[in-house]
Amino acid sequence: LNLLAAFEALMAEQHVTRAARRLGVGQPAMSDALRRLRALFGDALLVRVAGGMQQTPRGMALAGQIAPLLDGLR
Repeated sequence: LNLLAAFEALMAEQHVTRAARRLGVGQPAMSDALRRLRALFGDALLVRVAGGMQQTPRGMALAGQIAPLLDGLR
């Protein structure tokens, strides 16, 4: 579940440091979570673009599926 919370924060913030702050973890921990999520889903999920990061199409699709699951768990 921790990885899903990290996924949600990363998709919302589209920035590793802000996502880390949102969850109260360090930036290295969030970077590691992103690395693990990328391996788990077989997709970059977020890619660097001018001015920050952008969700990949797969990342957007997963966000639409994961958000309701996390809402139900809350």
